[in-house]
Amino acid sequence: MKKLITTALLTALCTISAAALATPIAMTGAFASSDMANNNYSAVFSGKSFLPADYTVNSLTYSFSFRDDGTDMFTTSAPVSTGSSMTGWLPHTSVSYARYLTNYETVLRTGQQESATLSIGGVALGTGSTAWTESSTKSASPLLATYEGIGCNTYACYHLYTKSSTETTTITRDSTGAFTISGIISNRSIIDELLRSDQLTLNLNVVGDLVLTNSQLLLDYTKVVASAEVPEPSSILLALAGLAGLGAVRRRSKRAAT
Repeated sequence: MKKLITTALLTALCTISAAALATPIAMTGAFASSDMANNNYSAVFSGKSFLPADYTVNSLTYSFSFRDDGTDMFTTSAPVSTGSSMTGWLPHTSVSYARYLTNYETVLRTGQQESATLSIGGVALGTGSTAWTESSTKSASPLLATYEGIGCNTYACYHLYTKSSTETTTITRDSTGAFTISGIISNRSIIDELLRSDQLTLNLNVVGDLVLTNSQLLLDYTKVVASAEVPEPSSILLALAGLAGLGAVRRRSKRAAT
């Protein structure tokens, strides 16, 4: 009986279930240029050669960061009138009066919003774009004097002038800043393609002028290690139970002997 229990205990200690260690590795690959403008770009990434003999691929994590290159082209709209104002007659010189007319207008100056779409085999993984900002400035044209004739009152006659100018408000809307396209790929067909050919072709469709500041594709896999290296909690409990059983048998044997 003692031999049987001892054998069972050794079996429990030696035949522990296989344990797993999850590890990410960076896949190799890069786009030909970091300066991207209004075009489609592709890059091939690989990483199968870094995998151990026994593994399971869990997912792919991607992160691609961009920023505006700061050289946007702008379109400017035609001025749009927003109203006017005029003062009353004011003494201008000893023999003239003038009134002041201000015309108001708005001009919209718009830049381009930059964006990028990341895809694999026609499947879109994510998109991002720069953010809109808005600012305004004001400018005024020189005064233009228009002679209106002579006006008289009880005391004297005066020359009358209208002095006009245009105040323009220019509103600038520009799309600037940085953004990141990131996520996790768990699609089995994409992962199987990587395992089969060790190549994944990523495509970027870029609108506007962008700079790719960072690109990273991580392959998350589980390495299967030898059972004796990393015991699982369930296996440890099984071993402890075997030791407890062995102790109980020994105690019963001693009582029987006495």
